[in-house]
Order: sequence, then structure tokens, then C-alpha cells
Amino acid sequence: MQLRWLRFNQLSTENRNIVYFTVDTALQGLMMGGIFSFLSVFVVRLGASNLLVSLLTSLPALVMAFSSIPAGRIVEQQRDMVRYTNRVRISHRVSFLLIALLPFVVDKGLVEIIVLIWAIKSIPATLLESSWMAVAAEVIPPERRARVNGMRWAILSVVTAASTVAFGYILDRLPFPLNYQIVFFVSFVGGMAGIYFFGQLRIPENVPPERAKRTSIPFQQRVRAYLRAIKVPAFIKYEIAATVLRFGVNLPAALYTIYWVDDLNASDLWISWQGAVGKLALIVGYIVWGRIISRKGYRAPLLICTTLLGLYPALTGLANDQLWLPALAIVQGFFSTGVDIAFFDTLLAVSPTEGRPSFIALNTMLASLTIFFAPLVGNFLADWVDIHGAFFIAAGFHILTAILFWRFKIVR
Repeated sequence: MQLRWLRFNQLSTENRNIVYFTVDTALQGLMMGGIFSFLSVFVVRLGASNLLVSLLTSLPALVMAFSSIPAGRIVEQQRDMVRYTNRVRISHRVSFLLIALLPFVVDKGLVEIIVLIWAIKSIPATLLESSWMAVAAEVIPPERRARVNGMRWAILSVVTAASTVAFGYILDRLPFPLNYQIVFFVSFVGGMAGIYFFGQLRIPENVPPERAKRTSIPFQQRVRAYLRAIKVPAFIKYEIAATVLRFGVNLPAALYTIYWVDDLNASDLWISWQGAVGKLALIVGYIVWGRIISRKGYRAPLLICTTLLGLYPALTGLANDQLWLPALAIVQGFFSTGVDIAFFDTLLAVSPTEGRPSFIALNTMLASLTIFFAPLVGNFLADWVDIHGAFFIAAGFHILTAILFWRFKIVR
């Protein structure tokens, strides 16, 4: 054991950072396989309406939209990004604990309170988005991002898949709602454990930009100056195409759980198998697409993956039994990885180093606005046409995204 520790200490700072960053990522699998996978199922089983299920996704996005630009400015002023990120993480993870304990003390209005807590949680999540991205940009050098992120996300997928299956068995064998409370509490523990490893990262101190004298510049003028500063053509084109894709991905986001529980009568165990198989497909996808992107670049994989990812909502609309859920998850998991890897590095590439947190904050704001409106539109379409029609419309947005990326030639 001591010999292994000595060998670890002999690694370069860059390699030690990557190890700590990867361990932190792996522990987040307990959150992804737990509360993030099953919270919407929980509220549906509590009897939540379609609108409340949509608001579980939409309200956090709205909060992030309004707080993202101020968050970017706040994060820019921090010198120790690692320490600041961990402080924000604590307040973010506490929301998991609150939701786990809530059924012990609340009976009436439980769903509404859960939706409210999940929305408030988005305030620290917005700060976390900007600060985490700034840390990630320093931890992983550009030439290693595709390979390291592919490995890191593959490990995350393994942990998430294993925890999803384990949580599925817990949910099927313990009484409701104690089963969900245990799952959410374990998610909280996993999230808090990652804080230690993240705190071991060593990156250069951030140099905050000089603050403008707020007393002499009106608020409207500061906003116009901010918008002028981010007029980078590649960034704008990226955001247009990314917004279309986000709309296609999130339009049916709240409808999936409703469809699984109400239409397919899926059990918690089958929903967990669906999540686990999807994560295993992510592992394969991260390995395959990570290698392809490292050798061939981002353009072709991004066009292929954005188009074929649209098969997931389309095929979901054709499914008539819970037995199809794992197969559909393979499609979603495999092709979403190419999008994840390409989007992450492309965002960093089109965001200038100077003032990068502000660019990331604007990206977060636009993404959040899309995530707010898309599920509500999906809920409207499900009532207007039907839930199957909403799935097919979402698939069309994926095709439109591929066309935009091809026309804009953002990724070469």
C-alpha cells in the first residue's frame, strides 16, 4: 500500500489532478443513478400532475436562466476556484438530504415542496456550472480532453449503471416512500464524499478581471457592454445549433417518465434496468466516440450522433411494453456520448480564454431557458396532439440540429 502511494506521489501534478478528478466523477454516479434518475418517478408515484412533472424540470432551468450571468461575474472574481466550487457544492448537495427527510415531516403538498426545493437548488447549481467548467479547463489540457473525458465519463457510466440497478432492487423490495428516501440519502452521501477528492486538485490561481465602477455606469449600459463583449461569431453559431438540439432533447423530457409509468405500467425494477443498460451503452459510446473523435475530429461524429439520437424519442413513441425500455436506452446512451464529448470541447473552443466564465454563464443561461420552455411545450403538445406526436416532433429537432451544424461549419 505504501509503495503504491509513493508511486502515486511521483506522478506529475497534471496526472494526479486527472486521477482525483476521475474519482470525484465516479462518486457522482451515486447521484446520477439515484436522485437524478428516480426523483421524477417518485413524484409521478406520489400522484403529481403532468404540469408538476414538467415543472420539476422547467423551474430549475428558469432559476438558472436568471442567475447564470450574475453567477458568471461572481465566479470570475474568485481566486481559488477549487475551494469555491466545493463550498457551492455543499449547499447543492444538502437539497438531496432535505428531499430524503421531507416525507417524515410533510404529508400534504409534498410534491409541490419537492418541486420548490429542486428549483431553489438551481441557484448553487448555476454557480457550480461556471466554476466547475473553469476548473475542468485547467485540469485537463486541450490535447487530452477527448481521451480523458471519454475515460472519465465511461467510469461515471459504470458506477451509475451499477447504482441504478442496486437502487432498483431497493425500490422494489422496500415500502414506499422509505425506499425512495434511502436512495436519495445515499445520493447525498456520494455527493458529499466527492468533495474531498475534488479538494485535492491543484490548479493555478485565477486572476479576477478588474471590476468596473458600478456607481458610474447604469445597469442597462453594463448589460449592453456585456453583450458586445461576447459577440464571437463561432460562439453565437454554436449556441444557435445547441439550442435547437437542447429543445429536441428536453421537449419530451418530462413525458418519458409519465409514459413509462402511466402508459407502459413499468415497474421501478424495469425502469432501473432501463437506466443501467443506458449507462452501459454510454460506456461503449464514450470509448468508441472518444477514439473516433481523437483521430477524425468532431464534425462527422457530431452530425451522425445528433441525427441518430433522434431515434430515441421516435422509437419510444412506438413502444407498447416496458420490455422495450432497455433496448431504447441503448440507442439513447450510445449516440448521446458523441454529442456530450463534442459539445464539451466545442464550447471551450469557441469560448475565448479571457472571460471564459462569462461565456460559460451565457451558455448556461441559454440552455436553462431552453430547458424551461421545452418541457412545457412538450406538455402542451402531448395534450394537443398526443404524447406520441410530441415524441416524433422532438425527433425532428435532432435532424434540424445536424443541418445547422453542417451549414455553420462550427466543428472542423
